[in-house]
Amino acid sequence: MNMTKWSFGYQLLKYSVGTIFRLFYRRIEATGLENIPKKKPIIFAPNHQNALMDPLVIIFTTDKQPVFLTRADIFSKPLLLKIFTFIKMLPVYRMRDGAESLKNNERIFEKSVEILEAKASVGLFPEATHTDKRRLRPLKKAVPRIAFMAEERNDFELDLQIIPTGIYYEDYVHSNSKLFVNYGEAFTITKFKDTFLENPQKGYAEFREDLAARMKKLIININDIEHYSIYEQIRLFYRSTMKKRMNLKGTKLINSFKADQQTIESAEKVFLNGDQNIEVFGNQYRRLELGLRKKGFNILDFESQCVGKTLASTIVLIIGLPVFIFGLLNGGIYYYFIMKFMRKIKDKQFHTSFKFGIVVVVIPILFLIHSLIFWAISGNGIWAIYFFIAAMFSAVLANKYRYLFKEVKKQWKVILLKWFKTKDYKGIMKTRQSLIEYLDGLFFPA
Repeated sequence: MNMTKWSFGYQLLKYSVGTIFRLFYRRIEATGLENIPKKKPIIFAPNHQNALMDPLVIIFTTDKQPVFLTRADIFSKPLLLKIFTFIKMLPVYRMRDGAESLKNNERIFEKSVEILEAKASVGLFPEATHTDKRRLRPLKKAVPRIAFMAEERNDFELDLQIIPTGIYYEDYVHSNSKLFVNYGEAFTITKFKDTFLENPQKGYAEFREDLAARMKKLIININDIEHYSIYEQIRLFYRSTMKKRMNLKGTKLINSFKADQQTIESAEKVFLNGDQNIEVFGNQYRRLELGLRKKGFNILDFESQCVGKTLASTIVLIIGLPVFIFGLLNGGIYYYFIMKFMRKIKDKQFHTSFKFGIVVVVIPILFLIHSLIFWAISGNGIWAIYFFIAAMFSAVLANKYRYLFKEVKKQWKVILLKWFKTKDYKGIMKTRQSLIEYLDGLFFPA
């Protein structure tokens, strides 16, 4: 495939797979799309959180056809090589791939420069490897190396645009979660030109430092890795309170992101850089969580209760039960084996990529076989087509039904506790409020 040109086949695949991608998540929002320039060479520089899903996020939330440079080991099989090449991915070799393999990067970087010279876009993960932590790892040399190579070969008149990008997943492992993408303001390497011409390595270093600062503004960045889990608890537990403090109204994901970012900044200010001991909160929170877990609850279940919404969701579950049963009968056995196989994948950051690959490639083939069997038995081709369409949609709806059922079940448990075990409920809410007031006093001292 000529990666420097717009591809109709790629675009067709982008629309079809993009539809599945949007159904795979519960909700997707992107902000900063106005920062992506038209008809200029672009390097997208996103944080790396979720294996192969990360490039798909950029592909399906922009109107570009970016060529992504990604880890070479996923190209190991001939079939995978053809697939990833078709969807405009190029392999980048690391030391773990063998010292000899590193020589291949020169060819890949040359190809990347050709793509940029054609005013197309390239996607590069500055961290080089993904992480399961909400933090930015140290940036590597690939982005500045390609950027300076491209500009130097064009007398620094290419006007290459770097787009720092933040990707936020509500949940790395499960489908039907929320996804937020934050595109930052484009910048060029102009201000690093003189430094680079005098000392290339120093130019690279200054570029990486600047890019890292820009990326940190677009992500949730937890620096205190030793107490990472406690910061995550604080982020989720205090979110609704911080949104009120910041007057962030509505349900847009950017509001939750802004609140989370401010919460982590405030928490690290008093715990990591201040004189407060984060273990004090951590111990109180763990005691509350442990007590609730024994009763089948989580402290986040007590965020808010609305009987009307819960009742409405219950009615939806009742109405949707036949669809769930149809989807379960068609795909339940496959779901069982998929989950069983996934337990063998040690790196959880690949779980979502694996699930999505199954949904896009394997499930349609299996349901097509179902439809052919239906055709053979019924002798009616039209109804076989209807069956295929119904099976596909019922599988999607059954998955969303499963998550809704879990959510409604938790809501009813809290409501029933409030109604019939008022003393226990009030005790939990009192303890919860005391923890919020404790954080309030630290984050917003009088």
